Amino acid sequence: MVHALAQSATNYMQVSAECAELNQKVNAHLVNSQYAAAETLLSTAITSGADPNRDTCAGIMLNDTAVFLSTSGRIDEAEGLAKRSVKILEAMYPPGDLVLLRPLSVLAATQFELGKIARAREVFKRMLSIRTERPEDRAIVHTGAALLLEIEGRRQEAEAEYLATFQAFEAAGRGDTADAGSALASLGTLYLKEGRFNDARRSLDQGLAIFSRAKDAVPSDSIKLLNVRGVLQARQGAWLEAEQDFAKALSMADREPWVEPVVLRSLLTSYAYVLRRNHHRREARSIEARTAGIPIDPARSTTVDITELLAKPKHAKK
Repeated sequence: MVHALAQSATNYMQVSAECAELNQKVNAHLVNSQYAAAETLLSTAITSGADPNRDTCAGIMLNDTAVFLSTSGRIDEAEGLAKRSVKILEAMYPPGDLVLLRPLSVLAATQFELGKIARAREVFKRMLSIRTERPEDRAIVHTGAALLLEIEGRRQEAEAEYLATFQAFEAAGRGDTADAGSALASLGTLYLKEGRFNDARRSLDQGLAIFSRAKDAVPSDSIKLLNVRGVLQARQGAWLEAEQDFAKALSMADREPWVEPVVLRSLLTSYAYVLRRNHHRREARSIEARTAGIPIDPARSTTVDITELLAKPKHAKK
C-alpha cells in the first residue's frame, strides 16, 4: 500500500520557493522517464546549496523522488533514496519531529513491499514516537499499523486500521485521492482473503472508482486492484468477468514503460488460470510462456501473491 504511506514531502513541509521549483523540475523529468536528467538535477541540488537550507531541501527532494519511484514499481531504488532522505532529515530534526513522519513512512512502505518486515516494523516504531494531530498524519500511522497487523494474522484489528485510514483521509478532505483508493484496495484484499466476497466487491469497486478520477493516481494502482478484483470474480465463479478484469489490467501494464516483475507475474499467472477455465487454451499457453520469462526474486518471497487465492475451495464464508 505504497500510496497511503508515500505522500509528497512538499505537501506538508515548509520549503522555499526555489526548493519547491527545483523539486517540480525533478518530478517533471521523472514523469517523462528522463531519469538521467532528474538524477543530475537532484545531485546538483544536494551538493550546490541552491536552497538556504540545503539539507532540508535535499531531504525533501530525495523523499519525493522515492515516492515517484515507489508508485512506479521501482521499489529497490525507492528504498535507497528513502534511506538517504531519512538520514539527512534526522540529522537536522529531533526524533519526534513531524517532519520525519512521511520520510519514515516511505521507507517503511518500500520495506513492506520488499518483504523486509522486521526492518519495516522497526521504522514503524519510530513513526509511533511522532505526535500526530492532523487526520492526514494519523492516516499514515493507521496504514502502517494495518500492514503489520495483517502480516501478523490479526485481520480483525487490521480491518479496523484500514477503515480508520480511509476515514482519516476523508476527514482530511482527501477522500477522492489515490491514498484513499489505496486504503480501500487493501481493505478489499483483506476481505477477499477472509472469503467476505460482498464486502470485498464493495471496497474494490469503490477503490477503482476513486482511482479513475483521482488526479494523483498512477496506472499501477488500477493494475493491482483489477488483478485482485479478477481473483474475486473467479472465486465467485464469474469467469468471463474475471477474464475481462485481467485483460484490462494487462492492457494497461503493456502500455507502461516498466512494471514491477512481481506484480506482472501475479497478473499473468491469474490471467492464464482464468483463460484455461474459459477454454482459451492457446491464449493461456501464450501467457504462461510470457510468465516463465519473468524471474522470481527470492527477496520478495514473503510478498503475498493474490493469485494463490484462485485455487482455494469454494466453501469459504461469503
